[in-house]
Amino acid sequence: MIDIDATLVNVHSEKEGAAPTFKRGYGFHPLTAWIDHGRAGGGQCAAIMLRAGNAGANTAADHQQIIGQALDQVGLGAPRPRSGP
Repeated sequence: MIDIDATLVNVHSEKEGAAPTFKRGYGFHPLTAWIDHGRAGGGQCAAIMLRAGNAGANTAADHQQIIGQALDQVGLGAPRPRSGP
């Protein structure tokens, strides 16, 4: 199982790539992929995609990219068919 999660990280000064967030903060909105979360809540981070604070939480292209990175991390990175145009 791959668990995809995004979170807001606020910053208090000008940082490269930071942007206003939808919750009226300022910072980043990284997207993470976790493997083997299990019942105990443990798990291993397989990939992190750093994104500006105004990045959408449900951007399909970002989700496809981070899932591909997570699959590469566990050795399942065989060529996959591309979707879309």
